[in-house]
Amino acid sequence: MNTAGRLLDIYDKLVSNSRTNEPMIKVWTEIFNIPTDTRHLEDDVVMCLYAVRSEMELLRTKLAAMGAPEDLMNPGMARFRNVASTAYINQSWGALHSDISRPENRLSFSWADWVLREENEEVLPDEELAALRGELDILEKSFLEVDMAPYLRDFVQRQVDAIRAALRVYRVQGVKPIEKALQQVAGAYTIEKSNIEAEHAKASESARSVFANMGAFIEKTAKVADQLDKIRKVSEGAYTLAARVAPVLLTYGQSLIE
Repeated sequence: MNTAGRLLDIYDKLVSNSRTNEPMIKVWTEIFNIPTDTRHLEDDVVMCLYAVRSEMELLRTKLAAMGAPEDLMNPGMARFRNVASTAYINQSWGALHSDISRPENRLSFSWADWVLREENEEVLPDEELAALRGELDILEKSFLEVDMAPYLRDFVQRQVDAIRAALRVYRVQGVKPIEKALQQVAGAYTIEKSNIEAEHAKASESARSVFANMGAFIEKTAKVADQLDKIRKVSEGAYTLAARVAPVLLTYGQSLIE
């Protein structure tokens, strides 16, 4: 699936929702598959909507670079962008339904999906995405419950937050946010390595175990990203994200079990 294809999928889910009496925040929660009991529901919805609008701008830029007239994406692009505004999250879906549901809107994204077909990524199945999110939740719970130095706890929390945000917008932006988050994680460890290892020397076995589990999860997620990114595979050959972060992950694990 490519940029336009992901937007088309979101569009189809939106216009097929017949519960026009619901507020948009509830409609978007369902479309983005956000658990209704999440601690920061509105923040997660807003994050996804910003991602949608960002992808629209990326799509516009890509098509312009290919010489496609901008009016080929309108009025569909403009209407979808308007509905995806955070200003409307508490407004009734019924008040917005008519304009965005017009058939010409879908044609714009369907055409762009065909044009960008060579950029298609592999798609992570829903159950695998849910499994990654669930594993991350368990990991977060484990480090919140264990006796761990504040510095280490803060470090792990930042990595968890970065990966969770990337997984949240995966259906909107594809694999790129996941790759960026993992590179951010690896970079943070490299920069803070000496402080982290000093704290590890004093850490309990349970704290070290949690940290090692975080390293294993990072490696697993990197391998998933490598499988999904078809474009990078072609352009960069043998390069893999897992290989790039491997030296960091090796240190990650060794520093904890020594």
